[in-house]
Amino acid sequence: MMNRLPRGCVNVGGELASAMEECRRIFIAFFESWGYSPFLPSGLQLLESAWDKLPSQVRSRLVALTTPYGEPCCLRGDITLAAVAYLASHYAPEERPLRICYSDRVYMKSAPPRTSIESFQIGAELLGWEGEGADAEMLSLLLRVLDALGLERTTIALGDSTFLQRALASAESSAAESLADALRRGSLPDYFAVLEKGNIPDFYRTILSAIPRLRGDISVLAEAEKLWGRGAPLSALKTTAATLESQGYGNRISIDLSLARDPGYYSGPLFEVYSWESGRSLGGGGRYDRLLSSCGLMGQAMGFALDLEQAAGLSRFRARRSQVMAWAGGLSPDEALRRAADLSSDGTCIEMNWNVDRNTSLQAAEKRGCRSWVDLASGTAYTLPPDGKGGAS
Repeated sequence: MMNRLPRGCVNVGGELASAMEECRRIFIAFFESWGYSPFLPSGLQLLESAWDKLPSQVRSRLVALTTPYGEPCCLRGDITLAAVAYLASHYAPEERPLRICYSDRVYMKSAPPRTSIESFQIGAELLGWEGEGADAEMLSLLLRVLDALGLERTTIALGDSTFLQRALASAESSAAESLADALRRGSLPDYFAVLEKGNIPDFYRTILSAIPRLRGDISVLAEAEKLWGRGAPLSALKTTAATLESQGYGNRISIDLSLARDPGYYSGPLFEVYSWESGRSLGGGGRYDRLLSSCGLMGQAMGFALDLEQAAGLSRFRARRSQVMAWAGGLSPDEALRRAADLSSDGTCIEMNWNVDRNTSLQAAEKRGCRSWVDLASGTAYTLPPDGKGGAS
């Protein structure tokens, strides 16, 4: 059938597409104003370049194919790797750090309950910095752009992969992997079952036992430090959380030291962005310095990606009423377009209507959810009600 799409693929139109485009535009413009260059990655990645550098959860979901040139590839499942490759091939050490932002599709095999294989991402990366500030910069800008999109009711859960990895390092590798996997799945019975059986020194067993409850406001960090004692690997997270709190975002962040990601990929503070409206994660990110070093690059790497479709569906643009309908009213196309251009000169979004009948034009405007209707010939204008039952005549 002509209208059938491949399973797991989607066309997006209507109000959601408008909201996504508006969010994309604002997101890119905002990050550009902070020195982040737009980045347009290739849609395909060579498997030989991507396979050993991606997190195992991403690697297992890649969509593989062969190009017409016979090269084994995968559809772009992750934009971060393309950004790092771009840094390695285009920038000398003295030109770093590289700041980039992007809005593009990614493709991965579906993971229940989702059935889609493609999604839309917006994100930013700060690559190659070697001092303080990158983590706080990225999260501060993320919160600001969420506000600009009308997503003030979002919170960021902050964790630290170093804290968890240092504690897990005391366990045998199979037990450590099982513990991290149980945390990723949110299965505490599995977690404590593995912990109970594992041959783990008492000091780390105490910390690992406490990790699932080390969640809450910023005071959790003091509790974790007290538990660990001197040398607790939390300095980067403490600095970031304190910076965000001092900027007035204390009520938008929470600490979750049980936040677990691929230990071979992430290497410091990491985070998830949650919406109060949906209760679901809109995306997340963190430090992934090891990816840089695996590509022969020094320094830190920090980035995040959000699901654009989800973010737009919760944004201030999600139910935005459409444009003004401008009825030609019997004018010649030339004159009607001139008057419509005047009408839109202040930024008003308009949609032309060439119906011969006035009432038919009004009804069309109501059905399409237009904010108002204007007769370009007479200048008469009506504000239309949001439910499309205005009864204007």
